[in-house]
Amino acid sequence: MVHQQIWPMRGLESDDHTRLARYQEALAFYEGDQWQGRARRAETRLTINYARALVRKVSSYVFPGAVRFTVEAQASSSRQQGDEVGNRAERALAEVSAANDLPGLDLALCIESSVLGDAAIKVTWDVGAARPSVAAVNPATLIAEWEPDNPRKLTRMTQAYRLRGDAIARLFPEAGGALGWEQEYPVIERWSDESWSVEIAGQRARDVANPYGWIPYVTVANNPRPHAYWGESDLTDLFDLCRELNERMSVLSRVLALSGAPIAVLENVDGSEGITVGPGAKWELPEGAKAYLLDLLSGGGAGLHVEYIELLYRALHDLSETPRTAFGDSGRALSGAALEVEVQPLVQRVGRKRRMFDAMYAARNARLLDLLERFGGLELGGLRRTETVWPSVLPSDEESAVRNAVSLVQNGIRSRRTAMTMLGETDPEAEYARVESESFERRGTSPKPQAL
Repeated sequence: MVHQQIWPMRGLESDDHTRLARYQEALAFYEGDQWQGRARRAETRLTINYARALVRKVSSYVFPGAVRFTVEAQASSSRQQGDEVGNRAERALAEVSAANDLPGLDLALCIESSVLGDAAIKVTWDVGAARPSVAAVNPATLIAEWEPDNPRKLTRMTQAYRLRGDAIARLFPEAGGALGWEQEYPVIERWSDESWSVEIAGQRARDVANPYGWIPYVTVANNPRPHAYWGESDLTDLFDLCRELNERMSVLSRVLALSGAPIAVLENVDGSEGITVGPGAKWELPEGAKAYLLDLLSGGGAGLHVEYIELLYRALHDLSETPRTAFGDSGRALSGAALEVEVQPLVQRVGRKRRMFDAMYAARNARLLDLLERFGGLELGGLRRTETVWPSVLPSDEESAVRNAVSLVQNGIRSRRTAMTMLGETDPEAEYARVESESFERRGTSPKPQAL
């Protein structure tokens, strides 16, 4: 428990206690701890971890591929100059993404925010590597403060974690000399737009001006309430259903197990010595005695269990907005339009999650571009605003997509550069230059510089 090991009790409000307890409950449930109370002797307890399967499935639809970003030039700059700077910013973001494996991190953040209700990253400048660094942060180690009238306007973020003495000496040389290298110590960082302070083992080790001018943490809140900063877990509505499904499946498992090893019922018999159930067994019973095997499946009892389990499955799919079709099995032959209608609840849910990540990307990319220009020396002309280009949620026809892109460009609705980005080209400027060069080679003329 992070908040019990690190956070001083005076540093946690009641809402933070509740939030951290909610994290622990949701994470345990996601990892398979879904039964309540102690198991009875010889009790069968099956765990059908639908919670994990549904979270992973939805996250896979949110991120079926890597996202890309376009950087629009400022209105005051010329078109050619603005496109050059925007293209430079896009290439820089692509390099940072590859260096930090941001596509993999984004998928992990989607899963974590779905499970816990929140996820977080920390964007800083790596002096040794001379590039921005993006690292995931456990939201249970964070306490946020915001404006009283605007929970989306962060004013301070505090992070608590533990480090060994040797790591502290490397990161905070001014505080690591007197610490044991093998022992762990609590570290508390406090960030605001103006200041950054570090407290190690209860002692102030650093208190300086914020070198970035902005708080380096970016949070991903899953479906937050309008007046709340933190989000809520997608598993909240599934707790009872998953527990009931586990119990019903376990009961059915026990019924089938007992049916496979039938129970012999004897009437008017004083003892059962010498009576065994098995192929070729012979019993000698006294006069007036009766013996028969108890059939637990008679009367359709097992069928009732199966029907109830099917109802639970349907409720799980409804509440998770993930129809069975999303798992590749619709159970019947459907046309393309009918399949799209059936999977529409999932598409709508993916759209909500993508809007949540749009806000995260805007904040993260603005920080990355700021670091690249201020600390990396990259000339970006102050560009900070990006737009996210999402891959298609459902499988698409690439030929049809190309025809649509060509039509939009020819009719002046979309630029070549934007169309190429939408089709998956990571460096549209360079690709267009290669296309122009090949075209001039075929005509035997020299290419002229031309911006997209």
